[in-house]
Amino acid sequence: MGTYDRTLEKPMKPSLGEPYPLDWEGRPAQMSSEDYEIWVRFLGSETGIYQRVFFSALVGDPAMPTEGLDEGMARVVEHASRRRIDVVGETEDSWHIIELRNNAGPGAIGSVLTYKVLWEADPPDERKCTPIIITNTADINLTYVCRKLEIPLIIV
Repeated sequence: MGTYDRTLEKPMKPSLGEPYPLDWEGRPAQMSSEDYEIWVRFLGSETGIYQRVFFSALVGDPAMPTEGLDEGMARVVEHASRRRIDVVGETEDSWHIIELRNNAGPGAIGSVLTYKVLWEADPPDERKCTPIIITNTADINLTYVCRKLEIPLIIV
């Protein structure tokens, strides 16, 4: 076992941070340049459905212990070691958990399903949560598995 061995009863509530304006043209600090290119291509197509968007939303518990740390350092550890959703899109009746992935493969499914499970453990409200993968290219296996799991796959 590792140095941080504990069982998670129920993960922390998602931390969305501040919403970004839908017309904001900057690049979020945590977003890779490849993911940003995919996001910019997507922006022109379907973002009108969103009331608000959040970047780098945190889900799950910190992967590193925060016990015994002062409040400021505990916040740094929490922010650095929780799972990070690329984009959360908020609609009137749902939340979209968006994984941006360059040349997406099966790992994108693992990521987006992990985020969905952690989100639903203590959601911000009762609205439906939909995992979505947005990519520039997807291997044929990803396309098939997304279809079987009913995960929207958007290629831009």
